[in-house]
Amino acid sequence: MSELRIVSETEDRTVAIGRALGSEIRAGDVVLLHGEMGAGKTCMTRGIALGAECEVSARSPTFIILAEYPGQVRIFHCDLYRITGAADVYDLALDETLDRGALVVEWPENAEGVLPDDALEVRINPDSKTDNRVISMDGSGPNSCALLDRFANSIAMMVEQ
Repeated sequence: MSELRIVSETEDRTVAIGRALGSEIRAGDVVLLHGEMGAGKTCMTRGIALGAECEVSARSPTFIILAEYPGQVRIFHCDLYRITGAADVYDLALDETLDRGALVVEWPENAEGVLPDDALEVRINPDSKTDNRVISMDGSGPNSCALLDRFANSIAMMVEQ
């Protein structure tokens, strides 16, 4: 699967989509969340953490930059909103988290060229005519494409039930 588009009508639906993604996530997976302020990136992350059966609810780590949520799969949640350049990201050693869990990054555009190439790109865009969010997902390598395929199958099974 090359790209998947889903419409979310509510915040709860965005969390549910994230939860379905989190139930399919594995150690080594990278999810990059793009969207303007208030688009729903942290809601998506909260759902991912729920789906990965994390013990702690995800919240915006803007002031601490990196939060860790232990669960069935350990989720490393990174918010790069306050990062001013890719050089600052090197010190976070985000690549070292991948052997211990999955990495979810908000505002990845602030670290271009530093984050792993194989990542599931998730773009959350508000619809200008409604309160809906259009969520598009695209894999950029073998791991992220496999995650996208597992997620697409999971969503298809949810719809059939």
